[in-house]
Amino acid sequence: MSIALALTLALAGSGTALTHPQPGDESATAHFLANEAVMVTAGETKILFDPLFTHSYGYPLVAPDTKARLMAGEGEFAGVDAVLVSHVHGDHFDAPEMNAYLAAHPEVILVAPHQARLDMQADAGWQPGFAERMRILPFVAQPQDLVIAADGDSAAISIEAVHIPHAGGPGRAHIQNMVYRVTLNGEATVMHLGDATPDPAAYAPHAGHFQEETTHNAFPPYWLIERWGGDTVRETLNADHVTGIHVPINTPISVRASREDFFTEAGETRDVHGHE
Repeated sequence: MSIALALTLALAGSGTALTHPQPGDESATAHFLANEAVMVTAGETKILFDPLFTHSYGYPLVAPDTKARLMAGEGEFAGVDAVLVSHVHGDHFDAPEMNAYLAAHPEVILVAPHQARLDMQADAGWQPGFAERMRILPFVAQPQDLVIAADGDSAAISIEAVHIPHAGGPGRAHIQNMVYRVTLNGEATVMHLGDATPDPAAYAPHAGHFQEETTHNAFPPYWLIERWGGDTVRETLNADHVTGIHVPINTPISVRASREDFFTEAGETRDVHGHE
C-alpha cells in the first residue's frame, strides 16, 4: 500500500470572485523559475513548488527581480493559491522568506513537511496564525490519508503526497523529502519530486500509488532521468511527460547530450496537457 495524502485546498477569493475554467477550456502551464522552483497555472488557479530559497550550492537562484515580484505578489505571481515545499534544504526552502511571504499573503495555503514548520517556528518572523494556513505532513513510514474539503469553491487543488527518501543514501535519511502529485481544476495533473533518490527500491513499495493516476507532466531531479532513462522514469511514475529539474549551473554533459526534456533557463514554460 502506498503512502498517499489527499488534500483538497479551498481557493477562497478576496474581493472579486475567482472564475475557474471547466475541463478543456484552458490548458495548464508550468513556468520555470530556477533550480526546482516551478509555478503551475490553470486559469486562475496557481501553485508554486519550492519557490523561496537562498543557497545556491552550485544550482541557479531565483533572479532578484523575479523574487521581488514573487514576494510582492505582482505580475505573474498575483493570485497564488498554494505553495508546496518538498524539503528543508537551503536550495529549496528558506524559513525567514517563507514567514515573510505568508505574512504578506494571508490567503495563501502552505503545504510542507513537518521539518519546514519547525524551522519556521524557530525564526523571528513566525506568527502563530500561520498554523491555520499550513498543511503539515508528518515524517512517518506508514500511509497517510487526509482530506480537506473545499470551502466556497468547487474548483479545488487536489494533492497527494508520498515520502520518497532524499538522494544521497543514509547520510540524508533524516531529511523528509515529499513527492507531490497535484491536480488543478480536476483536469491537469503534475508531479514534483524534490530531491528524490534514484534507488529503485524506494519506489517499489509505492508502485500502486504512482499507477493509480496518470501524471500529465512530472518534474523529477535530473539525476533520475540520468540514472534510469526517460522511458523508465515515465513508466515508474506513470507520467505522460517528464521535464528534469535541479540542473546545476554547470550543466552536466549527460544533460546536454540527452534527448530528454529539462528545465535549464529561467522563464521557460511547458504546456501541461490534461484530459482531452
